Amino acid sequence: RKLSDKRFYRPMFRMHLTNKEILEKLLSFSEELRQHYELYQFLLFHFQEKNSDHFFDLIEQEIAIVNPIFQTVLKTFLKDKDKVVNAMDLPYSNAKLEATNNLIKVIKRNAFGFRNFENFKKRVLIALNIKKERAKFVLSRC
Repeated sequence: RKLSDKRFYRPMFRMHLTNKEILEKLLSFSEELRQHYELYQFLLFHFQEKNSDHFFDLIEQEIAIVNPIFQTVLKTFLKDKDKVVNAMDLPYSNAKLEATNNLIKVIKRNAFGFRNFENFKKRVLIALNIKKERAKFVLSRC
């Protein structure tokens, strides 16, 4: 992902820096951190390109030489390889459903309980921008 070139004052560094400059400054502190960041970027690239073969080949190559904290993550990927491959290959995602559930929970928490379920239902539909279809009444002439 491309980092922004805009400069902002960063109190931590006491100077104006871009995101790229901050990243370079932080990675310059440790060669191990730089190597792990580059590995992360390669894994992210292969995951986004949905290239599962290269993704898992890279994990198998690097698992022995990475930090033990990262080994735990990489072992989890290898353990759930079939699920990760499915997630990469198939176009399905439950993100919208999870977002809807989260929105309903937020409304419930902020409302401190609706007295009337219909009002709660209307509030959820308004937040989701779902228009309720009105039934068209047709008067039949017999």
